Amino acid sequence: MARLSKADFKKKYGYSESTYQRRISKLKNTDFFCKAYKRPTSQEVIIETDLYDLYQDFESYNRLLTRKIKPDEFLKMEKIGA
Repeated sequence: MARLSKADFKKKYGYSESTYQRRISKLKNTDFFCKAYKRPTSQEVIIETDLYDLYQDFESYNRLLTRKIKPDEFLKMEKIGA
């Protein structure tokens, strides 16, 4: 898995500080995908980009659905290749 520091992550995805805070806050409150965010010390943040990309796919899939699915249902669909 690719790991990036906060600064590198923001640069790769082109996020401003406010966009970063908004997206990471939502990520940290989502089952399973919260594992993408690691904070080993108070000064160090590491983001697993592979898991973050999968989280973005999950959010995109759920965006227009009337009945939202949970992360575990989405991951099962991804394994099957649906």
